[in-house]
Amino acid sequence: MKKIFIPMISLLSLATLVGCKETKEPSSQDSKESEVSSSVDTSSYVEPDFSSLKIAAPKGAPAIALYDMHDKSNVEINSPDNVLAYLDAASDKDIVIAPTNALKSKIMAGNAPYKISAILTFGNFYIASTGNDDNDTFDKDDYIVLFQQNGLPDKLFKYTYGTDYSNLHYVSEANDANKCLMDGINATDNNNSVDYVLVPQPALTAGLAKAKQNRPEKAEKIKQVKDVQEDYKAKSNNSVITQAALFVRPTTDQNKINLINQFLLHVDTTVKGVLKDTTALETKLAGLTDAQIAAKFGAPNINILKSTIKANSIGLGYEIATDFKVNVDAFLKNLGFINEDTSEDLYY
Repeated sequence: MKKIFIPMISLLSLATLVGCKETKEPSSQDSKESEVSSSVDTSSYVEPDFSSLKIAAPKGAPAIALYDMHDKSNVEINSPDNVLAYLDAASDKDIVIAPTNALKSKIMAGNAPYKISAILTFGNFYIASTGNDDNDTFDKDDYIVLFQQNGLPDKLFKYTYGTDYSNLHYVSEANDANKCLMDGINATDNNNSVDYVLVPQPALTAGLAKAKQNRPEKAEKIKQVKDVQEDYKAKSNNSVITQAALFVRPTTDQNKINLINQFLLHVDTTVKGVLKDTTALETKLAGLTDAQIAAKFGAPNINILKSTIKANSIGLGYEIATDFKVNVDAFLKNLGFINEDTSEDLYY
């Protein structure tokens, strides 16, 4: 891991196990990845105090990387737009999780004093059928609902499937798109009937269930029809979506540098741990209501959150950004955010 100096023997031992540089897709089922050797005693490891770090993350899948500290006063989980605003020269945040394309819009274009450190989510987009399409086939003239016009979901759809769809309609947020799936209509467009909807996980699981409940006569046709991650991979010559990233505000304070690097290692370990076993997540979130889980992590309840993490349909992972630069560059170029490779100076 770049720039790491951690004066703790036990933490260094752990780092050698989970901090190895890898470039393969994070959804790989390789059982060797991030396994902790039974011959190493990590019982003496004491988690550092991260309370002096100011951290912000958007609600939804990226926030799951911080599930174990979601209730800390120094950790803010907010709407994506509010979090993106922290990538600014006037920001006091040490760590910001934001869309990878902020590398262009906020850092390259806005001179925000942050560097990209790690990739945390690798795509959680799916296209679902509402059951309303007569021929049950994803056609160019079907009524399709996307969200965030001209934003990442819109650009990703058009790169992956083409720009010649004649009946695209937009809503503001993922929750609005999921409502179109559940109701089968677009309330923002005179209640017109909807055929297909772009919806992220973990919202999709609940959306499909509610849609089948609302329209039981069409239940067999209400289903996921496209995995955008797989289709993007096929279109981009095996490149990987780099959806959300962890950005670090550099400092000359050596103590803070050490603490930030310890935090990065902690997130790496936490993410890989929860993908293997959700027991700690369930324990940590036990005191939250369904509404609170939905507000922070985008799932309507703990059971759906656990199931989407176990299947990793949310695309959660941890890759050091410098090691994954080829995929970052390809993603930003494919979607039209940049025209040439990013400078290594932008990486932590």
